Amino acid sequence: MAKSVPTGKLARSRLASGAVLKAGGKHLSHIARRPFMSSESCMEEKTLLDQQTAEILFNALSQLRGTALKLAQMLSMDSHYLPEPMRKQLAWSCHQVTPLGRPLIRKLFLQEFNRAPEKIFTEFDTQAFAAASLGQVHRAKSREGEELAVKLQYPGIDITIDSDLQIMRMLVKRTAHADLLLSSLDEISQRLNEEVDYHQEADNTEWFSSALQLAPIRIPEVRRDYSSKRIITTTRLVGEHMDQWLSCNPSQAERNHFAQILYDLFVNSFYGLNALHADPNPGNYLFAEDGTLGLIDFGCVRHFSADFVALMPQLLNAYLEQDASAVLHYYKKLGMVVEGLDAGQQQDFYEALLKPFGDWLTKPFKAGRFYFAKRDSAYMKEGVEIFAKLSQIKKIDTIANEFIYFDRTLFGLYQIFERMEAEVNMEHQWLI
Repeated sequence: MAKSVPTGKLARSRLASGAVLKAGGKHLSHIARRPFMSSESCMEEKTLLDQQTAEILFNALSQLRGTALKLAQMLSMDSHYLPEPMRKQLAWSCHQVTPLGRPLIRKLFLQEFNRAPEKIFTEFDTQAFAAASLGQVHRAKSREGEELAVKLQYPGIDITIDSDLQIMRMLVKRTAHADLLLSSLDEISQRLNEEVDYHQEADNTEWFSSALQLAPIRIPEVRRDYSSKRIITTTRLVGEHMDQWLSCNPSQAERNHFAQILYDLFVNSFYGLNALHADPNPGNYLFAEDGTLGLIDFGCVRHFSADFVALMPQLLNAYLEQDASAVLHYYKKLGMVVEGLDAGQQQDFYEALLKPFGDWLTKPFKAGRFYFAKRDSAYMKEGVEIFAKLSQIKKIDTIANEFIYFDRTLFGLYQIFERMEAEVNMEHQWLI
């Protein structure tokens, strides 16, 4: 029989404390033995320590579930610099929430609108047709005959974020990569607090709809009369989700067409709006027969400072020109500081670590039209290997917060392009 999920704050904290003691004990043991080990043995034990720490965290989070597990999922997506064993373990964590049944659906509507769903809509399907990260989505029809999508938030999600964030901090603060993990958690928790407020999602949806000037993109309209903090209702867009669309074996021209729309969406949003729809989940895109792309679920939107937007192409140009001092200069201006290195050490640091990353990062832009192949997944596979090397460098334990969702969105799109086996025109898009 499966263990029950601890619901009280004390019980959840007690479970997390046990994991902290285990992880901290292993870390201290490694530190104590390190002076007596060869460099090769030390590296081997460090890899084993990462694996053991990841397993301890995963086991604790699997028992906690709730928003603690959601935070772990987001951490695994965003922290490319995490050691591979830890990233894989966190990625395996599954946000398993029991679907809302009819009684809970009815209770939620009564709490939010003081009316049952059948009193609001002429039709309401109590069987969800899609599951969002923090809720589930139902088909409905308005009294005016309009086809709607109604997203309902899972009970208790909003009230556990702060306490579960404290638990996550306790779990990671004694690990070998605590600074990096804690920095990522700060940014992720802010977005998650916004994501559970469906008023905020409604605002994001309407803002993008009015601000984004990209003809092939369709954005649903919010129905405020049927929306609240825990329920959001929008018009239902036509189109197929990516898996369904790919199962029909679209032509190469169709694959390239939709991939280009997604890439143009990224560039136009970042440079034109200083913001990103920062959840590159294939389920958030609807591929329509008329060649337009539906964009849904605006719970996770990241706005960027004008300085960050202006400095990014300068950093990329420095990488293209292989200018070590300029690369380090722009990283410093973006909030990632590498201290204590003289000119020679800076060049060595760049050649050993940053240059391979820059060569990989700029490869699509140099190519102009870049083919993201699924069969060998060579490009993203190479990127994962490079990030794994970067994760071993203590100097990169501080990541500027704005990079977290920028990287998540861009590299998430690259993974989608690989699944689509698409060719994308990336020429001149980033150059100044």
